[in-house]
Amino acid sequence: MTAKQPRLISVDCVNGQTLMNAARKLGAAHRRDKAGISAWGASGIFDELIVAEPEAGIPSVRTLLLLYAADLAFRLRWEIRPALEEGRLVIAAPYVATAMALGQAAGLEPEWLTDLFYFAPAPSEHHVIQPPARQSVAGEGFVEFAWRRLDTH
Repeated sequence: MTAKQPRLISVDCVNGQTLMNAARKLGAAHRRDKAGISAWGASGIFDELIVAEPEAGIPSVRTLLLLYAADLAFRLRWEIRPALEEGRLVIAAPYVATAMALGQAAGLEPEWLTDLFYFAPAPSEHHVIQPPARQSVAGEGFVEFAWRRLDTH
């Protein structure tokens, strides 16, 4: 019997519900590999933003992406790398592409975004999920979270 190869699969999407449904389907398809899902917000950083006083102000896209990168570093340290070291399959939902797409849509420099996520290992497999148009920015994913924080209406 051979040891299982650790694998990191990234799943990216602008809709949190669609993203998690896709991640769960992948996990079910890889049940034998004891696949685990690593989702955004694992560090609690974004929970702090939710309860922040109004005086904290509205964060910029750059600030939200810096916080996302910090959260991803936490996920890598405490969830993703340990599971990979055990030879497991990890589904990161979302991973780097979702955050980079948000930054690009907001007009941030591609070089800055590439540098920001330089620390993240390349996945062995990558899935970009297209949600139904009516759900594109509705739900509880990172993009929806950022959208609500940036909405000044």
